[in-house]
Amino acid sequence: MNHLTKKLFCLCLPAILLSGCNTPFHKEESDGSGYLFTYTLLGNPENLDPLLATDASSKLILRNMMQGLLKENPDGTISNAIAEQYTMQDDGLVYTFYLRNDCYWYFDENQNEKIDDGETWKVTAYDFVYAFQRMFLAETRSPYRETFSCLAYADEIINGTADHTQIGVTAQDETTLTFQLAEPNSRFPELLATTAALPCNETFFLKTKGRYGLDATSVISNGAFYMRKWFYDPYGSDNLIYMQCNSANDQKEGDGKVYPSDLTFLIRKKQSQAEEAFTSEVSDILTTTIYPQNEINKPEEYNVTSYSSITLGLIFNPNNNLYANQNIRKALSESIDRENIGKDSNGDLTGASGIIPPDTRVDAVKYRDNVPETALLYDNNTAKQDFEKGLEELQIDSLPSDKILVCPELMDCSYLHEILQNWQHTFEFYIGIEEVTAAEYKERLQSGNYAIALYGVTGVENNPASVLSSFASDANPFYQNDTFDALLSQTTQCNNAAQLTDLCMQMENLLLSDYCFLPVYYKCSYLIYRSENRDIFYDPYSGVIDFQAVKHFGS
Repeated sequence: MNHLTKKLFCLCLPAILLSGCNTPFHKEESDGSGYLFTYTLLGNPENLDPLLATDASSKLILRNMMQGLLKENPDGTISNAIAEQYTMQDDGLVYTFYLRNDCYWYFDENQNEKIDDGETWKVTAYDFVYAFQRMFLAETRSPYRETFSCLAYADEIINGTADHTQIGVTAQDETTLTFQLAEPNSRFPELLATTAALPCNETFFLKTKGRYGLDATSVISNGAFYMRKWFYDPYGSDNLIYMQCNSANDQKEGDGKVYPSDLTFLIRKKQSQAEEAFTSEVSDILTTTIYPQNEINKPEEYNVTSYSSITLGLIFNPNNNLYANQNIRKALSESIDRENIGKDSNGDLTGASGIIPPDTRVDAVKYRDNVPETALLYDNNTAKQDFEKGLEELQIDSLPSDKILVCPELMDCSYLHEILQNWQHTFEFYIGIEEVTAAEYKERLQSGNYAIALYGVTGVENNPASVLSSFASDANPFYQNDTFDALLSQTTQCNNAAQLTDLCMQMENLLLSDYCFLPVYYKCSYLIYRSENRDIFYDPYSGVIDFQAVKHFGS
């Protein structure tokens, strides 16, 4: 979409939504800067307070509006953001960060889209101290307290035996920040690159009087873009967020340069609406888990990047006494020909013998490079023997007919038929497919109104511990195991990547040996954009796109 089309699109929306659209569009430069990018969010951001933001829409907006000490790069490495440099003690218990002097908070008080006196002030170490003290204040109810439980005095604060101001985060001066840890954590720099670790300016926070993060006048920017408009009517159809380049933090050259002039985020409820906006050239970028047949076939028009970031498998209702039998579950697994799965899916689906998806990383290295999959047994004769053992233990002659609960949004259900036909042939009982809406699927899993279901596993961050946290006893309706929970809790206390990898391997093997989740497919997610655009950083785990360096070279 060219600039004229974009401008007309803005003007067609109600004036109350986009009064900022009368700002002249920047002339496109040869370096790809000056373009207004449009993207569709699935769902209104629930809360732009970083300490309460858990949904993908909120994290995406925060990533583009704010910056923390560190940031994640497209290759999975971690680099400095507000931090100019940092040191770590040999014992891994003390991190000292030295902040840049050229990072500013910006709030457009008079909404004239210019930086006026009193509208900017420096980001300091005290902003991070206040943010972490708020995180551990019980009244904040931040879900990230446990994530940062490696900090000194975190356990005592959570248990109510210490005050939140005692958390191990202190400022020596405006540019020197120290973190004291209770135990080493090899993932600590990675945690500091998440939106949960963003700073909070105390003066501005108190000024919002409890509205912080809930509307456009109660958010503040210290990153590449600032919020100009945030309009959301749950009954309306023209919901959007409009952001502009934050000139206070645009360094014009190098890594600090902000390339887009503006960002428009359409807020929609359905994936089909995001797809329609993309195909009609209203939006520039599409993320999806649906195989992009049309775009793949037009490489001159579209760039398509796939990420093997999802594992689909079968789960069993633990209260169903038939499928509670481990030999029955084992037999079903042994009768899945994973090697030949997805041959006609154009790479969208591949057979999964593990639980952690292939693109998951530990310290920028793919987990599977250090922990190769062990091929799961496929042998119908062995499967039949184990099935008979299970029937004997259950004291029955056969299993009754049943259906697998499936949400079609997870995958094309036709790929399940070959597996089910083999089960019917091998075990002489019928299992069909019951397709339901996403809402009904979720409700029935929670209520236990299913026997078998197709279930998707991924992480909210790109690391194996995040993926495996889906199996924590308090995070799912089908698997409770104290041994697994204990191993998972240890992942926050690892001294290095090797320890984390070893713990994740133990957890993965435990899950596979319990046959509570039968991995069947690795499923791809996709980033799609037109060929005139460049340098789009997308994290398929968190759903975040970083727009700062995105470039446009079209007419």
